[in-house]
Amino acid sequence: MKNQSPLNFANQDLRNRSFQRQNLIGADFSGSDIRGCDFSYALLRGANFKQVKAGQTVEHLILIVSVAVVVVIATFHAVSQLIFSAVGVTPEEPAWVYTLALFFSLGLVGASSAIRGMTSNKSLIKRIATAVSGATSAALLALFYLHGNAATLKNPQSAVMTLVFVAIVIAVVGFYSTRGLVAVAVGVAGAVATYGFTFLVVAVASAYLSTQNYVWGLLWSIVALGAITLLMISLKQSVKEITSTFATSFRGADITDANFEGAKLGKTNFSGVLRSSRS
Repeated sequence: MKNQSPLNFANQDLRNRSFQRQNLIGADFSGSDIRGCDFSYALLRGANFKQVKAGQTVEHLILIVSVAVVVVIATFHAVSQLIFSAVGVTPEEPAWVYTLALFFSLGLVGASSAIRGMTSNKSLIKRIATAVSGATSAALLALFYLHGNAATLKNPQSAVMTLVFVAIVIAVVGFYSTRGLVAVAVGVAGAVATYGFTFLVVAVASAYLSTQNYVWGLLWSIVALGAITLLMISLKQSVKEITSTFATSFRGADITDANFEGAKLGKTNFSGVLRSSRS
């Protein structure tokens, strides 16, 4: 007679199901498709995951990539236009303050994005970095798409109120969303903004070196190397988030003596698990 045990999940399509915090000691998942499943903090001691297929579903990957592409296009267009409107502005011009603000904002996003890539999801520092990166990126996008060039604003007070409101909303959302689509959007927007910051710094360094001002040229070249490092960390973090969001997760689960022989695990999340050498 076929085993109808509630812990028998063998050879089933279980995609995107949640088993979070459930007692699944000794459960049989052999041969099943568990892509997108959430086993976070579940009890899975002695569970059988032989020949399972884990990771992301194609539908989720398409959704994530689509969100990332839209954010990249929107952010790149906005940041590039903001940068080009600032290039060539001199300290004597009224728009110089805007140029400095843009420079600082892009640098802040770059630093925050890099910090996101060097800290764990549970870290308070990562929550703060996500909030700062998301709020600053969102403010830049709101500035461009709602008000155009800041140097020619007709109603600065209205613009400031809009930017503050957008920044606060995104900061709160980012603080409580270090994973998922919000994290993907914040990550790719931050990577694009960091690219813009790197472009600005390299341009300044090149300008000094081309006029044989080697002292300032060397100093800005060092800053440029730092900016490139921030960019590499941001890009790596974005790729990690795109390939791991909505993937099978065993975060914090007890998988002691669980059997994963022949399993296709893909980008499965095993952070914080309890395991033995067999798993």
